[in-house]
Amino acid sequence: MIEVVTSRNALLYEAPLRDMYRLRHRVLVEHRGIERLRRRDGLQTDRFDTADAIYLLLTEDGGRVRGAARLLPTTGPHVFADAVPHLCAVRGVQRGARILELSRAIVDEKGLGRAQMETARKNLLVGLFEFCVRAGCEKFTTLMPTDLLFRNLVMGVDIKPLGLAVERDGTKQVAVAATVDQTALDAVRLALDVYEPLIYYVGARAGDPLELAPARIPARPLEAAE
Repeated sequence: MIEVVTSRNALLYEAPLRDMYRLRHRVLVEHRGIERLRRRDGLQTDRFDTADAIYLLLTEDGGRVRGAARLLPTTGPHVFADAVPHLCAVRGVQRGARILELSRAIVDEKGLGRAQMETARKNLLVGLFEFCVRAGCEKFTTLMPTDLLFRNLVMGVDIKPLGLAVERDGTKQVAVAATVDQTALDAVRLALDVYEPLIYYVGARAGDPLELAPARIPARPLEAAE
């Protein structure tokens, strides 16, 4: 299950959000060694964790957070525009009401076994595309390792670099914009063999501006259903 958390339902998710910040610190600082993100309280937060942020929390049945991602509207402050615009020097920083910026996408690299971690990564990626389609998002931007760029292209996702690849945090990465639509979601589901709807957005009041379209049950290929 991937639960959507916004400022409108955050009161229901105080403990999971704290678990997410703790997981971010454990993965990004303690496991990957990105020291500039170290915090004395062990909770990785930054100036972009505001009321505008949308979080996707990958949770187990008991509610434990095993993965997470942050989406920021590009109509307001976001990482590419306000921290690292030079990474988008070729096509420029992307902005728009239907464009989101993805950052802090992680899974529990120390707490999960290898197979569980692979499943978590697949679910988080499919959930990202499912969320974007149901929320009416047309594109997301993100900083992506160059090897993942190739994998996404192979899956059939339309991804375009926004700048030149750079060495960052020990990995060669490139800013990209990915087109999101039903075709892309279907391609990702097929490539990763994940067909069940994953996204849940509960607890928001009626009239919430983030209205998700109903989940579409995808057609499962016969060979995958066997």
